[in-house]
Amino acid sequence: MAVNINDRRPIATRDKPWAKKSALWLKNKGITPNQISLASSGCALLSGLCFVLAFNFSSWFIRDGLLLLAAALIQGRLICNLLDGMVAVEGGLATPAGPVYNELPDRLSDTLIFVGVGYGLNELPFAGTLGWIAALLALMTAYLRLLGGTCGLRQHFLGPMAKQHRMALLCGCTLLALFLPAYYGQKLLFLCLAVISLGSLFTCWRRGKRILDELHQNAVTQEKTDE
Repeated sequence: MAVNINDRRPIATRDKPWAKKSALWLKNKGITPNQISLASSGCALLSGLCFVLAFNFSSWFIRDGLLLLAAALIQGRLICNLLDGMVAVEGGLATPAGPVYNELPDRLSDTLIFVGVGYGLNELPFAGTLGWIAALLALMTAYLRLLGGTCGLRQHFLGPMAKQHRMALLCGCTLLALFLPAYYGQKLLFLCLAVISLGSLFTCWRRGKRILDELHQNAVTQEKTDE
């Protein structure tokens, strides 16, 4: 994984001792950043499957166990996302193909998780469609971030529904659903998908506006320089 330091998402957890020790351990074990990136999608796939299956069981023990596992795997996905960059940049193991491994598994992971949540809400109509909407809008937020970079601008990780925000909200709602009857747990997760979708839409607007504002400002600055 090759990462432009100026375009890295600001994450305070990188400075935590456990993160530094984990990245060093992975490097010493010969595990590459690209392999860690792929592992993040593996976590997302398993999380999505847990969401799909959870509400198919009448047993609260199995249902809650799958929901808890789904939330844990989301955290596993985020930890992989943290460590792949640390092993690449701080560990000096960046590769030319790194940007592909950095972005593509992330986009796949969002889709696997949100679509899994949607199709798992089997008592609610249109939940599967809402899962796809959340996934597509998440994809669009990432596209606009990268679009700024292709326009020669610094990539911006504006919220309110950047990746960490989306995953934090979903994890929180999933854990809260553990304490609710199955039907109300589904309604809570449906509401969560709706909030993520609306928040992602607003995030797309903010990122798009930032790109246009900066391009306009650059053009004005260039005109003044030419004068």
